[in-house]
Amino acid sequence: MGQSGCPLRGLLLLALIGRPGCLAVVQISVPAQLEVLLGSPVTIPCTHSITGSPDTRLVEWFITDRDGERRRVAYSEGDRGEVDQGTEYSDRVHMDPDLSLVLLKADVSDERAFSCQVTAGAAGSAEGVAQLRVYEPPEPPELTANPGILSVMERSVSEIATCSSRNANPSPTISWFKDGARLEAPTERNDDMYVVSRSVKEASGLQSVSSTLYLRPSKADKDAQFQCLVQYPLPQGKVGNTTSERFSLVLHYFTENVEFLLESPLVIKEGDDVRLRCRGDGQPEPEYIFYRVQASKVMELATKQDGVLTLPSVSRANSGTYRCQVLDFDSPPEVQLEKEVTIHVNYLDPLTLHPGRRVTVPLGGDVTLTCSGQGSQPPKLVWRKGKERVAHGGTHTLHSVSYHVAGTYTCEASVPSVPGLQRDQTVQVTVEGKPEMEERPTQHRLPGEGQHIQLTCSAVGHPEPELSWSLPGVKPVVSGTGNRVTSEVTVEVTAALAKSGIWCQARNRFGEATQHFTLEIGTQASGLTTPSLPAAGGPEPQGGSGAAVVAVVVCVLLLLLIVGFFYCMQRRGHLPCGAGEKRSLTPKEGGAEDPAVEMKTDKRNEQTGLLSPSGGAGGGDGGHEKAGGITQCLWSLCTSSPSCLQLPLLHFPAAGVLMASAMPRSEGEPLIPGLQGLQLSAYTGWQEPHCQHSLGIGL
Repeated sequence: MGQSGCPLRGLLLLALIGRPGCLAVVQISVPAQLEVLLGSPVTIPCTHSITGSPDTRLVEWFITDRDGERRRVAYSEGDRGEVDQGTEYSDRVHMDPDLSLVLLKADVSDERAFSCQVTAGAAGSAEGVAQLRVYEPPEPPELTANPGILSVMERSVSEIATCSSRNANPSPTISWFKDGARLEAPTERNDDMYVVSRSVKEASGLQSVSSTLYLRPSKADKDAQFQCLVQYPLPQGKVGNTTSERFSLVLHYFTENVEFLLESPLVIKEGDDVRLRCRGDGQPEPEYIFYRVQASKVMELATKQDGVLTLPSVSRANSGTYRCQVLDFDSPPEVQLEKEVTIHVNYLDPLTLHPGRRVTVPLGGDVTLTCSGQGSQPPKLVWRKGKERVAHGGTHTLHSVSYHVAGTYTCEASVPSVPGLQRDQTVQVTVEGKPEMEERPTQHRLPGEGQHIQLTCSAVGHPEPELSWSLPGVKPVVSGTGNRVTSEVTVEVTAALAKSGIWCQARNRFGEATQHFTLEIGTQASGLTTPSLPAAGGPEPQGGSGAAVVAVVVCVLLLLLIVGFFYCMQRRGHLPCGAGEKRSLTPKEGGAEDPAVEMKTDKRNEQTGLLSPSGGAGGGDGGHEKAGGITQCLWSLCTSSPSCLQLPLLHFPAAGVLMASAMPRSEGEPLIPGLQGLQLSAYTGWQEPHCQHSLGIGL
């Protein structure tokens, strides 16, 4: 691209050197090819150099117009660059300071050669040529498929579809695909497959192409997916591509195979909805005629377009053979267009019960329940009461019946090989006889009179028993379910009720039954009222309370004997009284677990005043009670509870006070459950009012 010139071109080098002007040389560099997208700006550089001392420099840009003439579009002389007027580039180009030609917006018409010529006076001139290529991707392809029905029985090709790609530069190419595989279709016409392509140059200069596919379809093409692919070049040697949407063919082909089958359910029972489906492989879908085939005749049932025959809520009468016929007149005679299917409807007859659906059995008697059933297959029988299975098979025997066996029994029949095929029948068993009382707590203990208690009495029997109470005027609350009746009353506890108890009576025509309720108010022993003894962890059982009462009574009697002994000794003067004096009434060699009785004397005038009936200091001898006065005797009985219960025990007509108080037992188990210890003390106020005698009894 570098080029030198001299007025005596072609002369010998020696002659050229002899001339001074031939020392100047012009060198130029222009890219051979430039690529640009349509509508984008582009700069065409013209790099040059001049050696020597040129007188002038002229840079010119030329094109070849549509008429084939060379025309200048821009130039630069010295420091001034100009655009030639009257050309197609007059308002589309300009020159940069580096003498490059700039196109503001590339067009398809700009795809041509641009020449840059540099003239340097006596140094001569040089020229470089740049080829500009303009690219434009096409619009998305347009596909037009044949909407008609194509027959596979035709012997020549049919037009399948046309694919068009518009407004591209350079011209794109179109190829065809079936199920993702390229179709190698020739352009020559034949009876199997070929393509016809067309190309059009638009007024804008862009290219539009189309391709039409011709094909002789076969039955294998009924589910095939077709599409076209458009490929187009891009700058830097790249290739773009875009595809059309997929489409399939609407084919017409005759039926070759017929299928007739039971669609649902596979195992049929009475009451099911049965679907029979008939399907031929012809296209378009043929019509289907259904028949019922019986021994003596064939009965037409229906004509269907979808090939589905529905038999709603079938019975055993629907068992038999059904036929489907396909109406396809294009099929050859050797094709079998009829198929048959046989269905079997399973059934189960109603169950038979013996002795009947209602059975009455006397209390303590026996009864046998029998259930039988018939069906298309032998059924499996079981007996249930509620959800509980009570017997396998058709027989269930009840021996020595009681009221709890009364109720509803269900016989269930099923066919395991036919899901959902089952029947059931119920038997109501009634047990009749005299009433029986239900066990309930009948002994009740209350702290005192005036308390209210609710008593409940229940009885079973048939006929339904009537319940009555021994309490006159009460209004019981009565409820009942089945052969069970319950009566509830609320009563106020009195001494009379505690003595007599309360009776509940159940009666029907077969007899009667009674239940006795006993009420206990506190603890009664020897005319003395004692409270109930609570255990450490809760209420003490009734047996334990009775044992405690007996033990307390024995201790009190023993105390009376000892106090009488002390009283006699005191009266006779054999028992001295003094402060701090103690006498042991038991042998010293006694065991640790033997009952120990000891006497202590102490002067405590305060206690005699506190224990006097007046509750304070009495008159006369220092507030002590005199002979003939009434002294109240108290006892105190304690359990493991920290509190003690004090109640009146005895009244002594003579002067003196007897008191029972608690004393912990140091070792061993108590004789009375829950009782930790007992200390009995006697206080006397005769003649020596400050003398106290204490008796300790270890339990």
